[in-house]
Amino acid sequence: MRKAELNIEKLKEAFEKKIYFQTNDIFSFYQSFDSLVAKSTIECRIRSLIKKGIIQRIGHGKYKFGSEIIYRPLISVKSKKINNFMMINFPYLKYIVWHIGEINHFSQHLINIDTYYVEVEKDAVDSVFARLREKYKYVLKGKFNQDVYFGESVIVVRSLVTGAPTQLVTNVPTTTIEKLLVDLFCDEEFDFVHGNEMSHIFNNAFSKCTINIDRMLRYASRKGKRNILADYIKTIN
Repeated sequence: MRKAELNIEKLKEAFEKKIYFQTNDIFSFYQSFDSLVAKSTIECRIRSLIKKGIIQRIGHGKYKFGSEIIYRPLISVKSKKINNFMMINFPYLKYIVWHIGEINHFSQHLINIDTYYVEVEKDAVDSVFARLREKYKYVLKGKFNQDVYFGESVIVVRSLVTGAPTQLVTNVPTTTIEKLLVDLFCDEEFDFVHGNEMSHIFNNAFSKCTINIDRMLRYASRKGKRNILADYIKTIN
């Protein structure tokens, strides 16, 4: 498809600063140049824009300017050790491992605590907690005060919500950007990043990463916060 037909520069002016835009917005954009342009032609242009990395799909009928950037958490040596422990002791259990330091990729102020989260199926929380305490010195369960064991490496065992979006990174099951943001927004144990810090985290995450909004909202609905989160997303600059 010819570059002139795509009107990339005008498209950039119209949509680059938007947190996301929808199919109808693109239709209206091209119809402003040619009111008789066929729907199938615009759909072909959308596919071409995605293929060229001009726009990216971030949900059903939702798009963002720029090419896709997938968020991959850092998998530390200790994360791998925890994962190996889980694989040996709970080979059939669904779980993920992630570190609180992932917030620092997006926050304004650095989070200087060394906390690993092991999220497991609800019925297995007590069993996993007990087994991890046999191997590691500081293991907590559920909600916790981040000042406990300050300066020490802590493992927190939490319940993994059914349907939570997860991914494999270097063979370690871990969080996705959608899950990380929803947890920070919804869960009381992360209230230390609320307010302005939360705003920085969301703005930076949406700026740096490809985020599937539909996936975020589905997960937020599991926590009863879908509408509140949807309204919050609209405030992102």
